[in-house]
Amino acid sequence: MENLTYEKAIKRLEQIISILESNDVPLEESIELFQEGVRLSKYCDDKLQTIQQKVAQIYENGEMKEFHIED
Repeated sequence: MENLTYEKAIKRLEQIISILESNDVPLEESIELFQEGVRLSKYCDDKLQTIQQKVAQIYENGEMKEFHIED
């Protein structure tokens, strides 16, 4: 999942939700999709928390700070 962008993860999560809501998949596949959805949800949550921390660093004490993106 390291190479997965936030946007692609959200798109896949939306696909999984749509598939699961359709009730047209066997139970075993539903469980696998659910597990993938949980992993994607955690991945997206972690990404958002990282971004929030970066924004907080940039706007520390109401002043713009120098910020370098770490990949």
